[in-house]
Order: sequence, then structure tokens, then C-alpha cells
Amino acid sequence: MTLYFYFAKRFLAAFLRVFAVLCLLLFVLETLENIRGLSSHGVSFAQAGILALLSAPAMVLEAMPIIVMLAGLTFCVGLARSNEFVVTRAVGVATLRAMASPALVAFTIGLATILFLNPLSAVFSVQHDHLRDDFANVQRGAVSFGDDGFWLRQKDEEGHTVIHAQSANSRGTSLREATALKFDAKGQLVQRIFSRTAILREAEWVFTNGKIWSTDRRWVNPEQQATTFEILRFPTDITPAQILDGYPKPESVAIWNKLATIKSIGDAGFSTLPHRIHLNVELARPLMLLAMMIIGAAFTLQTSRMGNLGVSVFLALICGFSLYFLQNLAMTLGEAGEIPVFAAAWAPPLAAVLFAVGLFLRFEDG
Repeated sequence: MTLYFYFAKRFLAAFLRVFAVLCLLLFVLETLENIRGLSSHGVSFAQAGILALLSAPAMVLEAMPIIVMLAGLTFCVGLARSNEFVVTRAVGVATLRAMASPALVAFTIGLATILFLNPLSAVFSVQHDHLRDDFANVQRGAVSFGDDGFWLRQKDEEGHTVIHAQSANSRGTSLREATALKFDAKGQLVQRIFSRTAILREAEWVFTNGKIWSTDRRWVNPEQQATTFEILRFPTDITPAQILDGYPKPESVAIWNKLATIKSIGDAGFSTLPHRIHLNVELARPLMLLAMMIIGAAFTLQTSRMGNLGVSVFLALICGFSLYFLQNLAMTLGEAGEIPVFAAAWAPPLAAVLFAVGLFLRFEDG
């Protein structure tokens, strides 16, 4: 057990070193990118740094497979150069058993990213988007979701209008059970419009077969002055793209709230594929990190007997990056509906683990 704890400690130390270096690198690059992209809005270096700090958890979460792979390479190259692994094999400890404790550490790191880094990334991503919009003087989205449907808000010459709907079609051009609340410039409610179907056309809303209530204070009961209509039109600057893009991004929802968000988005009539795939990818992350660690070990531990350390490290990097991009490709295909959710989220990590273990056994046992 002392040997296994020693290997686990060595791998964890390598992971912390690589983690710190890449975090610093990502922070510097993101700060420079913020300065370049927002320089026309007068953003200072301190403000760019704050934006970089807020976006850092999301970038680190995205780069975690690469970090673990580089940590595995660092750990195994150290064992190969110091001949510690040769001694380990000489005393009768099998290769797969020797790597069990570092692999368990990699799997535990994957669990930690799900439990801690994912919620932190979700919270900071929302704050980053809001702060960046403030710095760039960009209006925030006109759409918000809730348990009872979703809400739209638009301005006009007389005041503003708030529209609530229970659901919409997949293109964002038709609302069901729509209610429009018109407010004047002082914020007073002046009119309520209800329609079972509201259609969004170019620069206008079309409410059909509905009813209008006036909130004039002269009438105690607005129902007395309610009128019905067949077609009612009023202008809007909302587009179907804004409605479709208004629901929360998968990266901005913590894993604890994923199921509730998926239900609310599905009830509103929108596609839940991106959120379901993102949820499954996060759950499969420990397997992906485990595979990345084994890949680094498979290519580099053999150098203690065969030499060519540089070539082996290069091959390990190529293999690791290939698996990383394969996972991103599978996610893209899954979000487009080309492949099932399970295949998009779980097939790459499972294939990576089987490939890594097979490669490891092939190199070590010939």
C-alpha cells in the first residue's frame, strides 16, 4: 500500500503543477483577449482581468481532459527517467496494478469537477456574461424562462410590453396561450391582451381570436369593457432567433439544476438536446479523465526499457488530443440530432477507456 500511495501522491503533485501552469496561461491569454476585444469600449486592464477570472472556471473545466493527460505524461516521464518503474516491476508489481492508484486519483478528480467545478463554472459564466454586456453596453436578452412558461419584454414609443406564453414552436415563430401586458411610460398597466395563438412575423406580433381588457381606473370591473377580436397586430423588435437563444446556455446551468431546466425548456416547446447532452457529458467526465491518464502511462512507461522518450510523448499527445476532439465532434453531432444522446456523450469516454487499457496491455505485455 505504501507504493500505491506513493504513486498516487506523485500523480497528484504532477496534476497540481500542470493545473497551476495552465490556469495561469489561460488567465493571461483571456485577459489579453478581453483587452483586445473590448478596447474600443474603454475597458481597463483591471476590468479585463476580472472578466478573465470569471471565465477561468469554464475554460479550466473545458481543458480538464488535457490537463489530466499532461499530468499523466509528467508523472510517467518522471518514473521512466528515474527508473523507479523499472524497480517496481523488478520487485514483482504488475504494471496495471502499479497504475491503479494514479488512475483512481484521475477518476476522483473527475468526480470533483462534477461536484465543485461545474457549479462554480455555471455561476461565474452568468456573471461573466452580464459584466461583459455592461462593459460593452449591450442590451441583455429579452427572454427569460420560469416554471410557468417564458416571458418576453419589448419597448415601444408608449412604454413597454411584457408577453407571457406557456410554450412555443421549435422555430420560435408561434406562441401558445399568450398574454400581452402593455405598460405606459410611467410603468402603469393600461391593457391586457390574451390569445391562444400569437404569431411572430417580420417586425410584428399577430394575435388571433383573443380578448382585450382595459385597466382604465374609471371602471371597477375591467370585464365590463372587455372586447374580443379576430386579428390584432402591433410592432415588435423581437426576432425568432432571440427567442430561441433566450433560454439558458448549457454551460450556465449547474448540474444540480439540469433536470429542472430541461423540464422547463421542454415544456416551453424548445429542444432540450444541448442540455441533455451536456448533462451526460459531465456525468461521463470521470471516465474521460481516467482514459487520458492511462493513455499517458501507456506511451511513456515503456520508454524506461525502449528509449525514444520524445517520440512516445509526441504520440501520447497526438492520441490524447484526437480523443478530445472526437468527444467534441460527437457532442456537435448529438446537438444536431444526428446521433443519440448516449452515443454522443458516453461512447467517446467508453471507447477511450477500452482503447487506453488495450494499448497499455499491448505495450507492456507484448
